Amino acid sequence: MTIKSGNKNSLGRIIFRQNNSHSRENYSATKLFCLLIPFLVTGVLNAAPNQPEWQIVKTKYPTADVVIAGYNVEDFGAKGDGKKDCTKAFQNALNAMKEAGGGTVFVPEGKYAFKGSLKIPPSVTLRGEWKEPSKEDPGVRGTLLMPLGGKSDPDGTPFISVDYCSGIMDLNIWYPAQSSLKPEPYPWTLIQKGGDNATFENLTLVNPWQGIRIGPGGNELHLVRNVYGTPLKVGIQYDSTTDIGRLEKVYFSPRWWCQSKLPKAPRKIDWIKQNGTAIHMLRSDWEYVANVEIDGYARGYLISEGVRGAANAQFYHLIIRDCQTAMEVEKTNPFGMVFTECYFDGVEHGVLLDEKFNSAALFSTCIFGGKEAIRSNGDGNLMLDQCRIARGNVVLEKGAHTILGSTLKDTSSRIQIGKQVAGTVLAGNSYPSKLPAVRNDASDSVLQKSDDPLPLNPIPDYPKNFVKTFVPPRIDMVVIPPTGSDDTPAIQTAIDEQARKGGGIVFLPSGDYLIKGHLNIPTGIELRGIHDVPHHTMGAGSVLHIFPNDENPTITMEAGSCMRGLSFNYPEQRIEEVKKYPFLIQGRGSDICIINVNAANPFKFMDFMTHRCDNHFIDYPSGAPLMVGIAVGGGSENGVVQNMQFNPHYWSRAPRRNSLYANKTQGGVSSGTGKLLWEYQKENLDALVVGHCVNEFLYQNFVFGSLYGIHFMEQNGHGAINCISHGHGTDGSKVGCYFEYGHGEIFMINNELVAMSSQDKTAIKLSEGFDSEATLINSMVWGNPDILADVGNGTLTLQNLHANRHGKGLQLFSGTLHAFNLSFNQAGTHLQTADTAEAQLTGFITKGAFQSLKGRQKPTHIIER
Repeated sequence: MTIKSGNKNSLGRIIFRQNNSHSRENYSATKLFCLLIPFLVTGVLNAAPNQPEWQIVKTKYPTADVVIAGYNVEDFGAKGDGKKDCTKAFQNALNAMKEAGGGTVFVPEGKYAFKGSLKIPPSVTLRGEWKEPSKEDPGVRGTLLMPLGGKSDPDGTPFISVDYCSGIMDLNIWYPAQSSLKPEPYPWTLIQKGGDNATFENLTLVNPWQGIRIGPGGNELHLVRNVYGTPLKVGIQYDSTTDIGRLEKVYFSPRWWCQSKLPKAPRKIDWIKQNGTAIHMLRSDWEYVANVEIDGYARGYLISEGVRGAANAQFYHLIIRDCQTAMEVEKTNPFGMVFTECYFDGVEHGVLLDEKFNSAALFSTCIFGGKEAIRSNGDGNLMLDQCRIARGNVVLEKGAHTILGSTLKDTSSRIQIGKQVAGTVLAGNSYPSKLPAVRNDASDSVLQKSDDPLPLNPIPDYPKNFVKTFVPPRIDMVVIPPTGSDDTPAIQTAIDEQARKGGGIVFLPSGDYLIKGHLNIPTGIELRGIHDVPHHTMGAGSVLHIFPNDENPTITMEAGSCMRGLSFNYPEQRIEEVKKYPFLIQGRGSDICIINVNAANPFKFMDFMTHRCDNHFIDYPSGAPLMVGIAVGGGSENGVVQNMQFNPHYWSRAPRRNSLYANKTQGGVSSGTGKLLWEYQKENLDALVVGHCVNEFLYQNFVFGSLYGIHFMEQNGHGAINCISHGHGTDGSKVGCYFEYGHGEIFMINNELVAMSSQDKTAIKLSEGFDSEATLINSMVWGNPDILADVGNGTLTLQNLHANRHGKGLQLFSGTLHAFNLSFNQAGTHLQTADTAEAQLTGFITKGAFQSLKGRQKPTHIIER
């Protein structure tokens, strides 16, 4: 079937009108209408449609999914001629989509002028045509939005405000009146208005004065992904983010404007190198930042204190070059920051830690360069593991520092230790010549140095591309609105009909669907809701309300099936009397995708453990599960679980105006739900369970409130083999990560582990059944743990760990412990070992004297502050 894009006069445009009441007769008529569609020509509409005309849009440029839109801006009078003011037409389309309960508004390729500003309402996505630029083909192609207003008013109304559960995707934005020689101030181009979940994805911000602003008003759960451009003054600024924000694949450089092929594109831009800041982070809790490339700015990345305090964050694969200062850290909160496999090359500074810096910055496998590759002016702790100084000096003015297993590559580079430094450990490093590479201006006791090699574990290779394309084998769609009664038969009938034809999409518009039976999604079928972006339960949308009637999973997914953009809720669940429902979703084959799906209150959410599910891909699953979050295993190979986001507020903030959510008992979704739910979860919830699987990749997953944040367990005599977790976060839980069983290596990189508000709280636990090696690189621990690490068997390797609180410290009763570069921010017991245990400990920074109970183990190279 040929499906034309965007043009409302195109042959074969697929349109399904949504009725408020939809009987079985209407459904049969819809099926007949679908069969006739290839022979119809849609006529020209004289007025904007009063109901969504759901259509598959065949885009000109590649997308990771099939684009489904409810409205087209052309239907509301917009013209992509670069002349007509399209502000009203776009806003009318967006508002109409909001009134329909949400969905996507499509913008065909063209040039759209705007004299005013736009507001994207909740649960609405504005989406166009976008060709991803590259170094080989950097020109701007696709839908081009051209703001004309706001000149000389940087504090004016932003061009586009994005509300909660909404997004902007696949668009280019260009200011045609902007100058490269004397740039003019304009308001922010894009802002997150507030609330939970706003998405900025697949964008080229050609030349904004100010690009994307998040905060300083309260906000949570932003996602900025795959954004290119040449912002002039500030590219991205975010503040007051109190639940996890994500920056993934951001590319800022003068080249994107210079090589845009747009009118009057400059040959070069010198102004940015003296005045621009690519990314400015203020207060953000647990921010995830990965795959960011910046060049040509005064400051590549600036971290400072916001209106509600400072940030903690983790960074992976930053490449910042040709900036005056690549990375500047003014201040963080006490929990610190970690950097993994990053490249910092500045004209003046690679990394600059300012006078206010008094926490911890941990760098693993990073490269630094500049006139001063690193300068630390604050009183905090700087810790390097397997890093490389490509050029320039390392200047340490104050604080405590450990540099292990690292290399100075340039014969002219020096490590300079200032008079106020509390202590410096240099161990296992290599230097370019026999000439002195260290200048110590402090007392002799400050410097502890050893050239003996250290057995540090290198970081393994793992994927760099975190977006998977899923397109059904047959591009066809049927739309099933809610019936007001049990919707299971209508949905399953549509699914089976699409499967009989060879595949396709079953699309559920916004509404409340009652599921009182079981659904099976066969091979080649995608079950789809209105959200093209991550969303919260507060955004409603396509909501399936589950009424279990037996012990079988409600939804089963066969090999090569997909689920996207849906929400789930159990109306009869009560937190004060929890019903032990079966799994909501179960995988039963390979190449299954689940993308942007949330569930308010499942007892058990996703089961990819009962059956082998090779190459499963689960992206941004969210909700408040009670007993099991996501379980993977069954011998599965090469699976991915990423951007998991579990928090009690997915239940407590669900729409209370809807009777399907409104529980009349004390718990439910009343104001007390959050506390009651959290208390239940931290004694019962197994958030991310890893059984028998091979090469599983777990990426930037987070849970607030659980018994186990991540749990490696035995399954039929097998465990995880060669599993890599990057960016795991456990907050407000009992055990951060639990290695109960395993035979193959497990790596966890960039970890944040917070144990609090319970008994027997442990950040890291290895049980007697674990006989493998668990390696944690770049970890932050805080909260109120009773034990930092409990080693009952196997081997635990810790490289770069900052503990704001550590309880009774490291407890080694059996097995082996390798600990390198550990920072303890409070006094107390740091280590307990049995006489039969084995330990190698190098490079500790402690608050007060180092304290050890039992055993004879003691670290070499201790800085006691």
